[in-house]
Parts: sequence; C-alpha cells; structure tokens
Amino acid sequence: MEAPQTKAVEVPSRRFGKYLVRSRLGSGGMAEVFLAEAVDEHGDQVNVALKLMRQGLPEDTFADEVDLMGMLSHQNLVRMIEHGVAFGRRYIALEFLIGGDLKEVMDAHRRQMRGFPLGMGVHIVIEVLKGLAYFHSATTKSGTPLNLVHSDVNPANIFFSGQGEVKIGDFGVASSSALNLGPGEGIAAGKLSYLSPEQTRGEPLGPASDLWAVGVMLYELVVGYHPFQKDGASEEQIMASIRAPKLALPDYVDKPLAAILTRALTPELKNRYRSAGDFAGPLFTYALDHNLLPANRDVQDWLEGVLGLLV
Repeated sequence: MEAPQTKAVEVPSRRFGKYLVRSRLGSGGMAEVFLAEAVDEHGDQVNVALKLMRQGLPEDTFADEVDLMGMLSHQNLVRMIEHGVAFGRRYIALEFLIGGDLKEVMDAHRRQMRGFPLGMGVHIVIEVLKGLAYFHSATTKSGTPLNLVHSDVNPANIFFSGQGEVKIGDFGVASSSALNLGPGEGIAAGKLSYLSPEQTRGEPLGPASDLWAVGVMLYELVVGYHPFQKDGASEEQIMASIRAPKLALPDYVDKPLAAILTRALTPELKNRYRSAGDFAGPLFTYALDHNLLPANRDVQDWLEGVLGLLV
C-alpha cells in the first residue's frame, strides 16, 4: 500500500556530506529524494539522485536495498553510485535520470490532452520486461538464485535517462527468499492500484506478481485510463476489482494486443504470463508486425516534446 504521510526530511544545510543539495525530487515513507551535485574522481561536476533516510528510522533501514543494488547491474535498472552516512543520516546516491519518470510523462500527456503514443507505450513495456527478466533471474556471485520480486512496479518507479533508456528503480520493498527479504506474509507492499490479486490476499509472491503490474501499466498506456482505479472507489472496491477483473477493452485496441492484455491481467496464476520473457515475446512480435520499435533518439525527442526537457 502507499505509505502514510510522515514528517518531511530536514536537510541540515544545502551541503550534505560531499553533496550540494539543489531541489527535492520526491518522497516516500522511508526517505526523500533530492537532486544533488558532486564532483567525481575526474574532477567533473555530476548530478545524482540523493535518497536520504528519514529521522527516527532504524539505522539499517537502507541495508537490504544497498546490499541488493550492489549485486545488480543491468542497463534497464537504476544504478547505485555509492552509499554512506552524513549528519547521522544514511543515504544512497543513485544515477540521476534527467528524463523523469513514467508517471510524470503520463500526467503531462493528460494535461496536454494528448493520447499516449502506442509505439512508445509498447517500447517502454518491452524495456521494463527486459529489466525484470534480468532481475527475476539474478543470482549471487556463487550462482545461487536470489528469487527476487520487485513488489512495487508502477509508473512512478520507471525512469528515463538522457539517452532515452528505460530503467526500473526503487527496490526498497523488493523480496527475496534467498536473502530473507520482504515485507512478511500477510502484508501487501506496493502501490494499491498495481497490486496483483495474490498481493491483495497477502500470499507468497513470485515474478508473475510483477508482471501483473506491468500488465496494468500496459493497459493504461494503450487504453488511456487505469483498469481498476476508479474515481471515488474505496481500497476495498479497488482490491475486489483486482481479484475479479472485468476488463473493458475499447474497439481501438486490436485483437492481438487485446489478447496480450487479457492474458497479462488474468487473475489465475496458471493462465497468466509466468516470466518476463513469456510476456515480452508476443509483445515484441506485435511491435515488429506494426513497426512500433522507436530508437533511443526517437524517445529523447518525444520526451523533450512532452516535458520540454533538453535531454
């Protein structure tokens, strides 16, 4: 579920350790994220996303996330630069992605009354699935499967680099049976409207739960609205619609894409996509058949047009 509102982080000064804090990028239950500047080992100025732990939380709050990110390296995952402690606060410095996040881009389209380009939506989801394919199959250095589940895939955690790359971020509630990570049985972590049916019931999670969330995002990008989050709906009503979805696909969604969406949002695990590759295969074929594979330069130009960014 979404974290309750808590007291904002108070930065002791604009200088935080070796970082110069510029502005706030976002916040969550455990931390706030700031745009900050630093000087790298070559003497060049670089921007980072500085994730700063809130006061009053256990000292090891970021420990699992730091350990996990230290094991992962993939072009479709946000990269950790370093971690440490300054002014008694733990922090994680992450690569700063100038293209913002998918939620920002979706909101911008709505404000401008523009439909989300089908090619961009399909491309973004394919790239997310590439990242999840790596994430779900990641192992320790000795080759032991980590059995990872992100548990919080949603548009606010999908980011764009200045080069048009798509990256998954925020691994704070990820679970791993190998590392004994996770919120615990019966506790649903993640954003309510992207929870899988099994998450709403507090059941053990697997990769299919993340893929459900990807299916919800694909539906939003293709159809133009969320399949379960209705105005005025209570948490109980949203969870009920997730457990027994009644998908209404408009006529402008063609049959091949409708079939992909229907399988992605099937509540029964045995009928849903079970791996990221299983999901990405038909979606990639659909993109090829319909010439929907933009280059990174196309993504850069699109982001600049939507957000007004010089990326």
